[in-house]
Amino acid sequence: MTAQPGAAAAPRAGSGARFRVAAFNGLLLVAFISGITLRVWQIDIQVPIDDEWHAIHKLMRAGPLDIFTHVGYADYSIPLTLYYQWLYRTVGLSEWGLHLPPLAASIGLLLTGPRLLASSFALPTRALWTALVAISPLLVYHGRIARPYALTCLLAFVAILGFRAWRQEGRPRDAVVYAAATMLAGWLHAITLPFTLSPFVYYGVRALRPIDRQALVRLVKLGLATALPLALLLAPPIVVDWTEFSGKAGLDHVTVESAYRSALMLAGTGSPIVAFVFYVAAGAGWCRLYRRDGDLAAYLATVIGLGAVSVASSRAGLISHPLVFARYLLPVLPFVLLLAAEGGAGALAGVPRRWSAFIAGVAVVALLIAGPIPMWWHYPNQFIAHLRYQFDYDPDHNPYVQRVRNDPIPAFYADLGARPPGSVTLVETPWRLESHFNALSLYQDTHRQRILIGLATPACGTFDFGEYPETSSGMRMREFVHLASIIRGDPVAAEYLIVHLQPANVAAEPPAWPDMAACLPAIEAALGAPVWRDERMRVFALPKLSPLGNGRRTVQQ
Repeated sequence: MTAQPGAAAAPRAGSGARFRVAAFNGLLLVAFISGITLRVWQIDIQVPIDDEWHAIHKLMRAGPLDIFTHVGYADYSIPLTLYYQWLYRTVGLSEWGLHLPPLAASIGLLLTGPRLLASSFALPTRALWTALVAISPLLVYHGRIARPYALTCLLAFVAILGFRAWRQEGRPRDAVVYAAATMLAGWLHAITLPFTLSPFVYYGVRALRPIDRQALVRLVKLGLATALPLALLLAPPIVVDWTEFSGKAGLDHVTVESAYRSALMLAGTGSPIVAFVFYVAAGAGWCRLYRRDGDLAAYLATVIGLGAVSVASSRAGLISHPLVFARYLLPVLPFVLLLAAEGGAGALAGVPRRWSAFIAGVAVVALLIAGPIPMWWHYPNQFIAHLRYQFDYDPDHNPYVQRVRNDPIPAFYADLGARPPGSVTLVETPWRLESHFNALSLYQDTHRQRILIGLATPACGTFDFGEYPETSSGMRMREFVHLASIIRGDPVAAEYLIVHLQPANVAAEPPAWPDMAACLPAIEAALGAPVWRDERMRVFALPKLSPLGNGRRTVQQ
């Protein structure tokens, strides 16, 4: 008896469909694990630099009320700073305490995103989106630094989707989710408000054509429920610190070149070709979504477009810098990645089912390789947040790469580079927290060893920028040690103390540098003569630590 074609084809088709579902679920799982790995790897030894110190400086100089009612010249996120100060005054503020909230939010986006998108997007799109979020350099970077952007990105994502769910289904809980997420995001950083409030514009216009009084009343009610708590949180710092708040606008402007370079960063690459492919996929994804759900496509276009134009129109300080504009657009980056994933899923529709997930995975890996993350991916690298990696993903357009003084790297570092990576720990003193004054990242590329930051306060003067007193018992930083404690003979888990007499290999001359030459006699009295020296630095051997039977360590002289 001859089998009917349909009878044989049906099981094969069902088997192929099940395999495809399993393959894309596998891709989603691998993407989730990879995203966590990229965000967590080496974060336990990452040194806080640049803007991460804004909150630290503020919490050490002000009380909770002052933090709540001011924005300050150097931006700090009010709720994050209050949280950090609470840690400082209770269990102690450590690098983990600084980095845990943004890290949790960044992982939270990977975890909750596929579920929130499930009602509108098929599995291949959700799996591709998870993979793109996992490897997005901007999202990885901001998930690793003590700044509010990873938190606001997650909250804005939840708010924007929550608003539409409320508008479509009318459930009160969606309205509560939207109002709460918008309030928290706006309090963390006001730059999110053009994005999270733009849904009122989209659905307000729709309610006017033709006039839908019931819809307008509902929008007004939700608007009031959102605006009132926002006003309670934002009014005090705006009123009390109006000069600083208003002074942050009208200082700079987005240029065609800076917008282009920010667009490259949002695509996660410094390559125009890769970015072109990415945005073609995003455009195709929007068209595909529009054919399937025109309202959702128009809604996302409005949120992205209106928010981006509003942010650019603010003319905020430094907004012409590619990283600054790109970071301000972070609330809608997940949606840009979603459109690219939708376009990629459309391209895979014509591929044999058994190969589609594999091809998607290969494409994501290729995008990862074409991006900046491989340049960070060496051990140890305690300066992944350094702007030589993050300011622009094309080193040829990155001033933190191009403007570095071409002084020779000290031969001592080259000698250390011959040893196994991470086998030696150095104490480097003094330091500057700003990337353009900080060559320690460049040196670590050569020696590949662990470092601790040696704080010059109070042994070589008192500095309140990028340093803190020994008496600050609330500071529990693991990557910082006071030079004074080393001079006293306190044990430190390191082999060498490196004293930099003058700055070198920096992109700009530091405005202040401690008089380290005046400190050398005290250091030599405690540690003996340097084991290596040149005109720029001295290297001292530190007493070795040996384990005791009770688990403690003592100094071997």
